[in-house]
Amino acid sequence: MFVIDSKVYNEIIKLINRKVEGDYWDYKQEWHSDNERLLLDILCFANTVHNKDCYLIIGVADNGDIIGLNKNSPNRKNQVAVIDLLSNSMFAGDFVPEVSVETILINKKEIDVLTVFNSYNVPFYLRSKSRKYHSIVEGYIYSRKNDRNTPISENSSMQQIELLWKKRLGLLSPPLEQIISRMRNKSEWQEIGDTYYNVFNPDFKIKEEWDQEEYRDYKREFYSYNQYNESTNYINLYILCRETVLKEFQVVLLDSGRYKTPAPTWGFIKDPTRYSESLYAYKYIVKDSLDYALQQFIYDEDSEEARIAKGRFDEVVLYFENKREQVEFHQLIESYPACVENYINDAKLRKYHISSNNKLEIKDCTEKLITAFAFKRFLSDNHRKKAGVDVKRIKSISIINKSLGLLCSSDIAEHRVDINETGKVKHFLYNGESRKAANSYYYNADKYWTRDFLNFVEPITTDWEKDYSIDMCDGYEWRCDLKYDDGTSKLIKGNVPPPFSDDVERRIRNLVAFDEAPMLFT
Repeated sequence: MFVIDSKVYNEIIKLINRKVEGDYWDYKQEWHSDNERLLLDILCFANTVHNKDCYLIIGVADNGDIIGLNKNSPNRKNQVAVIDLLSNSMFAGDFVPEVSVETILINKKEIDVLTVFNSYNVPFYLRSKSRKYHSIVEGYIYSRKNDRNTPISENSSMQQIELLWKKRLGLLSPPLEQIISRMRNKSEWQEIGDTYYNVFNPDFKIKEEWDQEEYRDYKREFYSYNQYNESTNYINLYILCRETVLKEFQVVLLDSGRYKTPAPTWGFIKDPTRYSESLYAYKYIVKDSLDYALQQFIYDEDSEEARIAKGRFDEVVLYFENKREQVEFHQLIESYPACVENYINDAKLRKYHISSNNKLEIKDCTEKLITAFAFKRFLSDNHRKKAGVDVKRIKSISIINKSLGLLCSSDIAEHRVDINETGKVKHFLYNGESRKAANSYYYNADKYWTRDFLNFVEPITTDWEKDYSIDMCDGYEWRCDLKYDDGTSKLIKGNVPPPFSDDVERRIRNLVAFDEAPMLFT
């Protein structure tokens, strides 16, 4: 399974580009031939004084060059195999390092990433060893300091062991940092009423508090109107240690309380001619922030209602990996105003329903929703461009499907469907008697749904090869002709369906009520 555009992916790219190993990452050209050495690496990364997840990046040489892996790579392991290795090892106190194995694709080469998650249950060590292991010593604490692992025949220094125990006892980092780190593991927390407390350290609490008086005059934000139910409430949330408030948040309850999240932050694109004014306003959350960590913590991923409400919230709120990405985003918006205007115009095609009697509120929320949908697509496309994808805007698509079997001259042998961004949809049917269409149908599709369809097929068709033909005696053949707004085009043909053609066909058939079902890729 490939992890694309994830936080792990971006982190691994950054670490590979450093070309040197560090205290929380290590390069391996291939998987370990000896499970004992793999276990040693995991133990060393599990026993770190810092609070970061650690990465074994497999498929990369010691100098940072990407070698890559394949299905024939020796000793290659998946997550199940690594977890089995740990489960069959006898750890002191039965505390086992938590790990994951993911595969990412970099420069068309597969890289395995073994993540050893940060833990406060350090130090990890074996109370007894398997007969299969000859060098690991039971009772020894192996750790990583800087870019070096403890040698397999040695114990960590007394200073390092002392620091690991201090980490376990919470003596190395401030309480707020410890709470943030522990929030990543929801199983450590119990909920009683309006309070979450950490089972390993009950002094750590996260408490919700209603204050109707404080929020009585608060109006709904624009993102409330993208929910199925715009009913919105606000509460205060406190992170506490021994009843001392360490941090306070405003939390918004959306869709009649089905989803709750820390209120996102306002972002503004300044007017270059009048810097005191803003051209655009939007809401965002930074993924390396405490707000994001809290959002993930209080999100009930097991609730279908919460999942749907979160999806609609995420449609109109931007997520940046870090503040640097936000600065780059602002620079792009300011540098390409004509391009941004295309995204804005597309978003204006959408129908917005603001249930308010206040015309100014309706106008303001509509403008902000337009900006949100436009910026969301702009940011997504920019991520694809950074990944090397040639992102283009489709103006029209034409699909021709021609039967290759034996037919009577009067039988329909060819379908042609033309879809233009203006909403014009044409469907022509041809038989063998004339080059002129035997039947012609003309439709007017909704402009928003037409543009939405063209935006949907753009990444799919960008990944399509130019030819999906195989040898066959009869059947059919199809041709797909794409026109882009930069004047270029792409022609794709074949006689077997291309990837995701079912989704494309379904979208086309839902655009208009066709008098006759069009033949497309099948």
